[in-house]
Amino acid sequence: MAGIIQPLLLDYIVQDASDRFDHALVNISGELIQYPIHNTIISGRSVRKYVYVKETEAVGKQILGASLMDNKGNTLANTALNVIKNDKGFLIGFEFFVEVKANDI
Repeated sequence: MAGIIQPLLLDYIVQDASDRFDHALVNISGELIQYPIHNTIISGRSVRKYVYVKETEAVGKQILGASLMDNKGNTLANTALNVIKNDKGFLIGFEFFVEVKANDI
């Protein structure tokens, strides 16, 4: 018989997953530039992480992608992009949904 997972365990897993993201690497015209996590939103079983490229940075350059990294430099998630940066700020968002299932063993 499968155990019943309690909501508190799911909350712990969501928070632990969120805490593992330390910074981002953004590929701007082939150069990897480190950015801090701009904002984090945890809502229910989802985690959203945002990275912000400021108005004055990378104007006219191509943003090719972004990766979320842990504190040891390991890539945890990435997304491909193909955007020419203008003189406005550019927000890159990542969203993760956590789901846990218990199986009989």
